[in-house]
Amino acid sequence: MYKNAVTAENTPDSHKEVITSAVPYQLSTISEGKSVENIKKHFEWVLINDFYKNELSEEQVAEMESYLSADYADVYEDFTEE
Repeated sequence: MYKNAVTAENTPDSHKEVITSAVPYQLSTISEGKSVENIKKHFEWVLINDFYKNELSEEQVAEMESYLSADYADVYEDFTEE
C-alpha cells in the first residue's frame, strides 16, 4: 500500500466525515479488546493518508498510534503518479 494515495484530487471531501466520525467508535472498540487487528489496519491506513490524518485531533492521532508499532508507516511506499 502507498502513503498519501488518498488526496483531494481523487477523493471527495465528504469522505473525510465518514472516516473521522468512525474513529471515536473504533477507539472505544479497540480499547475493549474487540476487532483489534482489523482496527489497527484501519488506523494505519487513515494515518498514512494525510487527507484523513489532518482532520483528526492530536489526541486522536496519539491514541491511534498507541496501538501501532513505532515504525508502522515504514512498510508503506510513497505514492507517486507516473
